[in-house]
Amino acid sequence: MRSGGITRAFIGLGSNLGNGQQLLLSAWNRLAIEERVVPFRLSSLYVTEAVGMNSRSLFTNAVGMVETVLEPTELLQLLLQVETEHGRLRDVDAEGYQDRFIDLDLLYFDGIVWNSPELVLPHPHIANRLFVLAPLVEIAPWLQDPSTGLTAEEMYQQLLARIEQGKILPQTISRIERTE
Repeated sequence: MRSGGITRAFIGLGSNLGNGQQLLLSAWNRLAIEERVVPFRLSSLYVTEAVGMNSRSLFTNAVGMVETVLEPTELLQLLLQVETEHGRLRDVDAEGYQDRFIDLDLLYFDGIVWNSPELVLPHPHIANRLFVLAPLVEIAPWLQDPSTGLTAEEMYQQLLARIEQGKILPQTISRIERTE
């Protein structure tokens, strides 16, 4: 547990149902309403195919950096609340990932390594997802993963190399301009 003060956290935002761009920006702006969370920087938006699930819908993704006085589990609860407010329904009986209006993942919380039934930090799939690493590198290439010691830029380059070498499946990704 950390000892109070302001903490920097990184949040992955994703959507593949509805107007993804509008939903991501709305969720990001909703975080600004919460007094104990200050949205600091949001990456560009990226369009990607689904990774780790079957879906015909493209995803819109981004990564945001916030400053907060909340504890990790409190921030997670806020993210779940914002998801619900934006139409996210979780089917607890479904297996695997599901299409969703909004998905807010707590990626990093300061330099904390955390492992509980409700929250794992850093997020366990960061190193294998271009839709997380590309926007993360855009806003914080220097960010050091507390589990591996690698920077976001180093993880991104390693993932690109693994894709190029055919060690993992290709991942399509393209940056889009916001129409705010």
